[in-house]
Amino acid sequence: MAGKLLAQIALGLGLAASSTSIFAEDTKAGAGARRALIVCGLTGDATHRALFSQTIESIFTGLTTHHGFSTENVAVLWSEPKENNDGPALLASAGAATREALAESAIKIVESLQPRDALWVFVLGHAHFDGKNSWLNLPGPDINQVEFAALFSAAACQEQVFFMTTSASGFFIKPLSKAGRIIVSATEADREVNETIFPHKLAAALDQPPPYLEFDMDGDGRVSLFDVYLWAAQATAQEYATEMLLATEHANLDDNGDGRGTELQRSFLTEELGGRRAPDRPPPLIVSGDGALARGLQLYYPPSPPAPHGRD
Repeated sequence: MAGKLLAQIALGLGLAASSTSIFAEDTKAGAGARRALIVCGLTGDATHRALFSQTIESIFTGLTTHHGFSTENVAVLWSEPKENNDGPALLASAGAATREALAESAIKIVESLQPRDALWVFVLGHAHFDGKNSWLNLPGPDINQVEFAALFSAAACQEQVFFMTTSASGFFIKPLSKAGRIIVSATEADREVNETIFPHKLAAALDQPPPYLEFDMDGDGRVSLFDVYLWAAQATAQEYATEMLLATEHANLDDNGDGRGTELQRSFLTEELGGRRAPDRPPPLIVSGDGALARGLQLYYPPSPPAPHGRD
């Protein structure tokens, strides 16, 4: 059913899907597979090519070293010509992130998902906002937030995380949002159209060696996806503050299915970094609403230590 639906979606976008899967089958009977798709659109110039290539390699290494993803289950769509000094993620990329390739990859991964699987999707590069839609800049025709979300509408598995890290990425939250899904955007759903820092901070957080508890941003004794979101948001805000620049991006998170992102870091950051937390007060504990699902998604495998008494 999912395959027929996604094929119809692809045809609606003027695309055609091939029959070759880019994801390996899970080899452990009964165990859920962890699958990831990293998509990077046009980078723009040599400087940004180097920047995004390093970020993609960090994400790839972080996923396969710390977060339980096998290398064969992390697919990369990289929109620049390969070079001899590229890292393993780019050298193994499945081709450019065209609309056709993106649709094909989405169809294959969604069709392969089982209920116990995990799906993480990363979107990097540049985007633009035309007053109505946010468009991811791709080789050839671009794709907007509604078209992108439609490609993953039938995804059904217990863990789904989307990292939309481009400018104007907040507009992707509403169409992607649904119960059980975590969506992180680098910007608000507003005219935040400048280049973003957030994806590079996110990659640094995912690719950190132990000890990990320095990332325990909410003080509950564990490291969760919520902590990584907070750490990346704090690192982003700190760079703007250090460079004495006006922040032109404010990361948002939606994981309660209401289609509205929340700038949760404001309750954890000091006023100097654009937040409202007093320096002498402990961080708040998120138990409901946006952030609760992400807080429950524990990272770094094997699992982190249990929470101290009274902070569960």
